[in-house]
Amino acid sequence: MGKENGHEAVESDSLRDRARASLKRRKKELRTKLILLNAAIAMLVIMVVLVAKVASLNTAMTTGKKVEKPIEQSAASMVPEVTSIPSPTATPTAKIVSGKDRWIRKNLDKKKKMVALTFDDGPFTPVTTSILKTLKKYNAKATFFVVGNRVPKSSDALKQEFALGCQVASHTYEHKYLTGLSVKQIKEQVDKTNKMVAKYIGCPTTALRPPGGNVDARVRKHVGVPMICWDVDTEDWKSRDAKKVLKRCRSITDGNIVLMHDLYPSTAKAVKKLVPYLIKKGFQLVTVDELFYYKGITLENGKVYFNGK
Repeated sequence: MGKENGHEAVESDSLRDRARASLKRRKKELRTKLILLNAAIAMLVIMVVLVAKVASLNTAMTTGKKVEKPIEQSAASMVPEVTSIPSPTATPTAKIVSGKDRWIRKNLDKKKKMVALTFDDGPFTPVTTSILKTLKKYNAKATFFVVGNRVPKSSDALKQEFALGCQVASHTYEHKYLTGLSVKQIKEQVDKTNKMVAKYIGCPTTALRPPGGNVDARVRKHVGVPMICWDVDTEDWKSRDAKKVLKRCRSITDGNIVLMHDLYPSTAKAVKKLVPYLIKKGFQLVTVDELFYYKGITLENGKVYFNGK
């Protein structure tokens, strides 16, 4: 009985050993299969990528075009298309060498009375465009003495002035009294304004109004352009009252240059009545350059003019 039990114990241990060996062998075989499967999947992915690359190269060779990187294509598509500004606000063509080609009409009657309405300190879009609307309605022209550093914020108004045939002139770049500046600063005030104006309308100014009308011998020598003052002052900046502005315009005669400012709504309101009133009185409303052209007066650089008489 004891021998049989010992034999059975030995046989049981042998079976367990074989079972463990079998399990170990199956695990090893399973790991091997998993490794082979992963290797096969990796090879398949590599083959797919290679096939795609070959197809892409074949397409490029067939079309004769270079294969561009996606990021380059994206960057190119982000560049906006440049479009021109439609008339009448478009920048003029290179044919216009001087603004006089635009703001001196050659079909006016030199025998009829003329007056030049002028506006300082703009452009200021709300008021400037209101004045332009009135001028356009009556086919009248005026001269706008612009401050250079105010142009960018109201460039559309500046373009409208030019498109309407009004004269664009300089009132310096920062509205500084020229008599208090050095020679270099005087020239900078003139040149910077001309560059700013030309940027938007394609040509520089042809005349300048010195702030405050202040001029001395040094300014006359170095300013480099004709200077236009006035002989009728509406004092619109002082009264801010359309009725008072109109009252001061009752004395207008042939050849006058009238001072106003396109900064105040009251001035625009006065212009609505002043323009038809002057036309009814037989006046032609002209630019400053037109006034001197038809009066036969040749403007000289550095000289100050108060009227066209």
